[in-house]
Amino acid sequence: MVTALIIAASLAAAVAAFLILVYARRYWLTRSGSVVMALRLSRRSAGRGWAPGYAIYNQGELCWYRMFSLSFGPREKLNRNRLEVSNRRDPIGFEAQIFPAGVQILQCQTQKGTIAELAMTSSAVTGFLSWLEAAPPGAASSYYDR
Repeated sequence: MVTALIIAASLAAAVAAFLILVYARRYWLTRSGSVVMALRLSRRSAGRGWAPGYAIYNQGELCWYRMFSLSFGPREKLNRNRLEVSNRRDPIGFEAQIFPAGVQILQCQTQKGTIAELAMTSSAVTGFLSWLEAAPPGAASSYYDR
């Protein structure tokens, strides 16, 4: 009987620790000014391979974190200087079923030649394009530098 209680208490503590970790990570990501954004991780079949996540704009790179993960590190990093939007489109086929209305998909080409596909709301697209076109901090002269 005592062994069963110890096992049950240990299991309850493990579940509680897991839930605390999940909520602490989510709180940290949303508190950091993140944007909800899906990233296509696999292109094996049309319209599939999308993973929901959070994007955080850090200086010269976009850090993307999986929504359902325990890792505090980014899954992907996209460098602003090596990223170019090559196509902007609405979801098609299966994508139209998994994304809510108003989501747009950006196909971005990296300097390595790989393609990153990002799905986000139109307001997030505006913010992403502004961030992408802006000069990195300290790189451009401003009015006050004259």
